[in-house]
This record gives sequence, C-alpha cells and structure tokens, in this order.
Amino acid sequence: MVLVFSYPSVTAAEILRCGSYLIQDGDDASSVLAKCGEPTQRTTISEPIYASNADGATFPTGQVAYTQVWRYDRGPMKFPVIIKVVDGAVQSIRFVK
Repeated sequence: MVLVFSYPSVTAAEILRCGSYLIQDGDDASSVLAKCGEPTQRTTISEPIYASNADGATFPTGQVAYTQVWRYDRGPMKFPVIIKVVDGAVQSIRFVK
C-alpha cells in the first residue's frame, strides 16, 4: 500500500518591511505612505469594467476601474517592490528580482 499526501498549493502573500512596520495585502494606502514614505514611481492604470448578461456574454458597463501601481526602489542590496493599490487598499505586493 502506498500513501500519498499532498498539500494544497498555497501562494504566500508577500510582506514588506518599512523600518519597524510590516505592510501586507489589505492595508490602507494612506498607512503605507505614512510608514514607507512616497514611492519612487507611481502609475495609474485604467481598465474598463465588464458585466455579463443572462446569456453569459460580456459587455462593457461604461465604467472604469483605476489601479495604482507604486514602485519603491529600496536601495542597494534590496530588491525593488511593486505595490498595487485598488480602492485605497493594498491589493498585492511583489518583489522585483
């Protein structure tokens, strides 16, 4: 008899340290600015919002969603970090290698 154990694939959320503070998904954007300072670069991406009708077809709603992308260049020997902010909250943190 062979037993095989597998664990569900879980992607760990990235956590950013700014001084003695930890930044993670869901944190308020204003608290990130207070703890980490202004990002090196800010970009705003606008994307149309789509909806589905009863037949399953998608169509543009005429509304636009805005995502802010913040880049922090943290200095020598540290990977830069990209933070996506949606609706005033951190959606994701990604280190650039």
